[in-house]
Amino acid sequence: MQTYSEMQTELLARLMASTNSTLFPTARIQTLIKDAHLWATSLYLWPQLERDKYTSTNGDYYYDYPTDFRTDSISRIIIDDKEYDRKAFEDWLDYKLNNSTDTNTRIFADFGRQIFIFPTPGTGTDNFDIWGSIQATQLSASGDKTIFSDHDDSGNEAIVKKALSVAIAKIDKKLSQAEESEATNILSRIFRKVLQRQQRDQRKDHPQFDIPNYYGKQVGEIGKFSI
Repeated sequence: MQTYSEMQTELLARLMASTNSTLFPTARIQTLIKDAHLWATSLYLWPQLERDKYTSTNGDYYYDYPTDFRTDSISRIIIDDKEYDRKAFEDWLDYKLNNSTDTNTRIFADFGRQIFIFPTPGTGTDNFDIWGSIQATQLSASGDKTIFSDHDDSGNEAIVKKALSVAIAKIDKKLSQAEESEATNILSRIFRKVLQRQQRDQRKDHPQFDIPNYYGKQVGEIGKFSI
């Protein structure tokens, strides 16, 4: 089950409805799948939706979010080839107020779909590099795939379950809640796998195992082992 049309067919089957059903017409089935798709792709910050955007600074200390970025999703900012550390908005405000002349500490925060930079950058062209997450492209054509289709298509199963839960909410509330819970659990398992794979990537200049030598340099030999 990888495509938009396959998910529609599966949802109809689980509803035990025909393609010409008056209770669940095609338009309703499509809406249910589309809404569930947006729900599933917004539940976590999926790596498949991360993007890099370039823009220009104009001498201000705050900038609007890129229009297609999800709120609170910006993870990295580089201006004039210098990286800025993300901080909580309140901490950013306090630091800006109490350290207005500091030019060495580079930090940013976001609030209300705006990005706040300290120290205030100068004017530049395409010198503002922003990393964040976009909203998934909505399903449209029958052959459209989701971000899960070529990654872990159990995510599409979660989409159908969520759509089913909404469709039967007024018919069987208990079953509806169970279907949504299962959909959430599926997506949670997929995201845990993503995090586990990311943990295999050792950060450059950030050793995973940095064990100090508490005993200093030793010279000698025990058996055939030099110490």
